[in-house]
Amino acid sequence: MEKHYLFQTSGPFHRIAFEDSLSSIGVEGVTYFSLTSGEFIADASVVAELIPILGLLREDLGVSISFLISHDLGPLEKKLLNEAFSYYPNQALFLSDLILKEISFGNYSSYPLIKEKFDHVPSDLMLTVGMYLRCGLDGKAASKCLFIHRNTFLYRVNQFIEMTGLDIRDYHNALFLELYFQLVSAYRAND
Repeated sequence: MEKHYLFQTSGPFHRIAFEDSLSSIGVEGVTYFSLTSGEFIADASVVAELIPILGLLREDLGVSISFLISHDLGPLEKKLLNEAFSYYPNQALFLSDLILKEISFGNYSSYPLIKEKFDHVPSDLMLTVGMYLRCGLDGKAASKCLFIHRNTFLYRVNQFIEMTGLDIRDYHNALFLELYFQLVSAYRAND
């Protein structure tokens, strides 16, 4: 499963040295958004190799650097990338890390952007993936609770993944979706 690895630095840096460091862990093809930010797309397993070299990157480049690992690149991810650098310099984080941090400060500014990601998804698919989460990612249990055939369940989960690009079989993606459900519940309770 591929992920977007967004990064932001405290200032301009030597791109060739950065790309050489990344190629040592098998990463190729960096895209730059500005002098201090960009992304690369790589397998989800790259995070395990990226975390140990964060200190070396900071020292070699002479700048602080933070990474945000996501399933997508959109307005939410760009907003959270800025927060990642503010809250957690020199770390690699996931969307859920930053959303939890926002919530802990009573900041719900990302909610509209999160909600926007799922507004277009039909309710039967949202119900299905919600039950999948409630059943601990146990598809058999979820299909039983929903009174649907296992193949129907799998079809709906795959439709959800296709529509959103969010593969909820990945822990961090499932946690992101769970946070969405919790935020929706909190907003409905306050209406």
